[in-house]
Amino acid sequence: MIRKSILTLLAGAAVIAPLPVLAADDALQMVAIDVEGGGGTLFVTPHGKSVLIDTANPDRGEHPNSENIDKTARMLGLKKIDYLITTHYHSDHIGGLEGVLRRIPIGTFIDHGPNRELPGTQGPGGMIGPDWRTVGPDGRPLPGRGSTTPPPPPTVIPPPGSTAAGYARYVGLIGKSPHRVVKAGDRLDLDGMHILFVDADGEPLATPVKGAGEKPAACAAMQPMVPNGGEENSRSTSSLITYGKVKIAAFGDLTWNSEMKLFCPVDKVGKVDILLASHHGLQFSNSPAQVESLQPKIVIVGNAIGKGDDPDRVKSYMANPRFQGIWHLHVSRGHDDLDGDINMIANPDHDQAKDKTYNLRLRIRPNGEITVINERNGYNKTYKGG
Repeated sequence: MIRKSILTLLAGAAVIAPLPVLAADDALQMVAIDVEGGGGTLFVTPHGKSVLIDTANPDRGEHPNSENIDKTARMLGLKKIDYLITTHYHSDHIGGLEGVLRRIPIGTFIDHGPNRELPGTQGPGGMIGPDWRTVGPDGRPLPGRGSTTPPPPPTVIPPPGSTAAGYARYVGLIGKSPHRVVKAGDRLDLDGMHILFVDADGEPLATPVKGAGEKPAACAAMQPMVPNGGEENSRSTSSLITYGKVKIAAFGDLTWNSEMKLFCPVDKVGKVDILLASHHGLQFSNSPAQVESLQPKIVIVGNAIGKGDDPDRVKSYMANPRFQGIWHLHVSRGHDDLDGDINMIANPDHDQAKDKTYNLRLRIRPNGEITVINERNGYNKTYKGG
């Protein structure tokens, strides 16, 4: 327990020291797992109950994403994952499920219900994918990005590699396992960790939670954003997690327009202590109304070297009046000036071949104290509650 004493003495300061997994105490463990720009965040309660949000990209290479998820779970003493929350059905959020299931069992599967990314559902100006085409106001296909002709219709339904095909595989992998479809307002309570689903399948909470209800000034100037990176992003199952005095926002890839419904004209969520940056920090999400409403003290960015961490979004996080720190899974290509302290980046090498898949780990205590740990070098910083 010497390590705990050091953290107490240096609360609010940063130290560099290796921090092994501590014996069970009153802290909730949260790990932003390095899954190369996919979704994969693990929560473990003091009594070993667990929730995993998303299962990352499909396995590839010598050390696939499912291996890192399993390794992280085992490091925290898990022999199974109690709940998997799948935010949506893009391959960077469900692609690793098959590999995860080969390595560690999952108890209950939670999601928003059927895949909504079907042919013709994508609005104008969005990204082109193999199972849907960009359509204009008249419903006719528009030219593909960088092309003068519409993308051809699929010859196989669902097209291989598509979101629809991924969803079909997801349903098959779940089989007859316990499965819960949630809507906004539903809850999951687990060993002192309370999860409120604030948005699911494109529908936000009907009324604000306690402590919310303000009218963000940013709403007045916000306009709808046409691109969303795919309809399933806007359907993301979004969680507001409460543990003691700490609130955590984990919204998957919830998009700008969906954020407008959740935060405008009235903020339905309120302030949080930790934000898992939506959509890997991309420009399709993390709107001014969201940042003004949540005002996160700590931002965790699950980016990759060439994905996410949009510079304008980073600036907006840092400008909020409660901001205290931003931590990245990867260095960002193109704007090193915004990356900040290299000790707060888990994987700082610009060369993907040298990536070591280090994670960011958070110890969250009921009294509001939060310690963020860079597993690459043991660098850690404790943020006091209140």
